[in-house]
Amino acid sequence: MGEAFILPASVVCSSADASGLSARAALWFEVTLWVGMFLLFFGSPVLQMNDSQYSMLTAESIIHNHTADLSGYRIKNYQEDLPFNTIAGTHAYQLARINGRLLYGFPHGTSILSLPFVAVMDAMGVSPATRDGAYNLAGEMLDQKMLAAVLMASLVVIFFRSAMMLLDWRWSGLLAIGAGLATPIWSTASRGMWSHTWEVLLGGMVVSLLLSATINGSSPRPILLATILSWMFFVRPTAAASVLCVSVFILWRAPRDFIRFAATGAFWLLTFIGYSLHFFGSLVPFYYAPSRASSESLAMGLMGNLFSPSRGLFIFCPILIVVLVLVVRRWRALKSQALALIALIAIGLITLSAASYPIWWGGYCYGPRYLTEAIPWFVLLAILGVAAIHDDSRRRHNPTLAAAVCMLLISIGINARGAFSFETAKWNDKRPIPALMFDWSRPQFLAGLIEEP
Repeated sequence: MGEAFILPASVVCSSADASGLSARAALWFEVTLWVGMFLLFFGSPVLQMNDSQYSMLTAESIIHNHTADLSGYRIKNYQEDLPFNTIAGTHAYQLARINGRLLYGFPHGTSILSLPFVAVMDAMGVSPATRDGAYNLAGEMLDQKMLAAVLMASLVVIFFRSAMMLLDWRWSGLLAIGAGLATPIWSTASRGMWSHTWEVLLGGMVVSLLLSATINGSSPRPILLATILSWMFFVRPTAAASVLCVSVFILWRAPRDFIRFAATGAFWLLTFIGYSLHFFGSLVPFYYAPSRASSESLAMGLMGNLFSPSRGLFIFCPILIVVLVLVVRRWRALKSQALALIALIAIGLITLSAASYPIWWGGYCYGPRYLTEAIPWFVLLAILGVAAIHDDSRRRHNPTLAAAVCMLLISIGINARGAFSFETAKWNDKRPIPALMFDWSRPQFLAGLIEEP
């Protein structure tokens, strides 16, 4: 047995009675919450299928051809003379010719994790490929729209369950729904199978495991935790920030579990390297190359990802400012300062990672797409912060609570625009350079609402 995550007995006892719902009532609430969020996510009309295009076709190829090589399909838009990630007309920039194979150039973790869903959709007659081997765009679109809605509705329920460890069902529901609607979970991760979509779901699982272990004074389940973190990395390389933070946390708080944690991570890393060597001919796929980062864009990237009018996290999600202020003000009363510290460090590293990429604004997208993966850590901070408020203060109407509600509603409204307004997507066509991301005269979230000069 690893060392327990120690909390005072009073904390453990009080958390057990925190929900205020019977197990049966909680289950019904979760089902209702999942269905409601799924219908909203699936019904939101904007579909962002940019980098993720051909990820479902890759899953289809693995299922039926037992290979990620797409050479056997007819993809009319691919031009052999153009390299990966070259935007030129209708060219399939997501694909690359590597060692004679035609491969999806973005991380394959999304395709592999989506295999069961794609197989089920195939059985229902929906496929990203026709029977004669032609690429079926309509099938890919439906697969992505459906799967993204399923995963993000499930993430909201995970957030709810995590919050119920410390809060009653009302606050837990508010935090979960707020996280689902007032952040890029709605405006980005649910809009298609971005690499963020699977990553943020897995991140929610990691946060839930860590919080459960801390609250219950139990082992963090190192093998499961390391497996989830490994797949986060297979889905998106910037997940290395979360992997590093959780590794340090396990070594610090449960050192006896660290050997199993590290051994499991090493197994999955070797598996990843083997896959990369087989298909890409290198230790890691080219998308994971450290050379893709650049310190030259760091200052602008930081300012842009946090405060620019069209990519700033705190502009699109001002409720997150409230979360940070709450955690700082209630620091001494937090149930676990160690968890909060790890969450803050993870958010900082994710932000630095996004800012260091030359295309720090995320290309053709809506809002702070690159910081989507930080949302589970913000949710953890929100749970700890609200739990640190005295029960009477939580029930009382006060100006601070009113301000928080206003910030939440503004955040929901801004992210709703990305899910419902096609004008916000078209905004990208007219803003090809990063300097325009700082133009306050026509921010992306107001596209279609204000007159273009």
